[in-house]
Amino acid sequence: MSEATRMDFTFRSLTEEKVGLTWQREFKRLWPAYRRWFLRYGESDRPTYLESLQALRQYMPEFMPTWEAMVEAAGGGDHAARFLAQYKPPPLFRGCSQAVHINDEPVIVRNYDYSPYVFDGLLMRSHFDQRGVIAMIDCMSGALDGMNEDGLAVSMSFGGREEFGDGFGVTLLIRYLLEYATNVSEVIELAREIPIHGSYNLTLLDANANHATLEIAAGEPMRVTQAAIATNHQQLGNWPLYEEKVQTELRYQHLEQLAAQQTDSATGFAGRFLQPPLYNTQFARGFGTLYTAAYYPRRRECHYLWPAHEWRFDFQNFTESEYNISFIDPEGYPDHSDAYTETFTSNRLPGLAF
Repeated sequence: MSEATRMDFTFRSLTEEKVGLTWQREFKRLWPAYRRWFLRYGESDRPTYLESLQALRQYMPEFMPTWEAMVEAAGGGDHAARFLAQYKPPPLFRGCSQAVHINDEPVIVRNYDYSPYVFDGLLMRSHFDQRGVIAMIDCMSGALDGMNEDGLAVSMSFGGREEFGDGFGVTLLIRYLLEYATNVSEVIELAREIPIHGSYNLTLLDANANHATLEIAAGEPMRVTQAAIATNHQQLGNWPLYEEKVQTELRYQHLEQLAAQQTDSATGFAGRFLQPPLYNTQFARGFGTLYTAAYYPRRRECHYLWPAHEWRFDFQNFTESEYNISFIDPEGYPDHSDAYTETFTSNRLPGLAF
């Protein structure tokens, strides 16, 4: 029997109105690993600075001043500028379960299932442009999930399709939507024409309890659905081997059953995500639940949950703090601490060995 694998990890909450010294400090700390990942397949495999610049100008012109401020804070280098544009990045495969629950009050809850070896654990409250945003940041310019001060919440799960193509990394799109949309309708209009390089499900909820799930796939029109649940598959196209490894159908059916019961309060529903089959412990193989996020649009509150701890934030009361946790994979697995240059960005399942 394999020995359990343990990794000690620290989550941190940060606050900074505009891109400044705090953002710059974190970028400098993370950039060596991100640079290795970004250039994993070589210089020629990444788009040029000009391609990245033109793509941003064409599809997200409002974001240009924020991107330029990030590039300047990062030192103005060519590689950093291209990385922060997130145009045609290397492929990434993530897990995740997410659902909207509307009973006593609307809430969107998500589990982020991935590897702690390639995760930043940075929650930031910012006001980079038009509105305040609380988000779990990714690749420094993007967001894994979050909510803005108007009560719009956005969450992402991998769509379970093997094909990647031209387009932006999905976490930059999430950042863009949180910065420039106020409700679900505005998100749909903003996102419709922006190309994304892979398949993802974006689940949305706003302060008026409007919700939707957007099914996005490289090279295909975005599908707008009224689904309140998303795991790691889509109606059009699938990847059976991946779906089996991450048990996407099992998790989806479990969420359907919870939704049908209509007995949980909003906070009770969030607590269900800390239990199997939604909560996963395959941390060393890239499929462990790193955190559970619950966004309450009407109260503008963001809760982040773990089995033995909870963070609560809102836009008036956001404090910088740390939370130390030990992720334990009971089955064990070889160390992936250098996963940026190992298997996590290859064109196969990240760490989920075949």
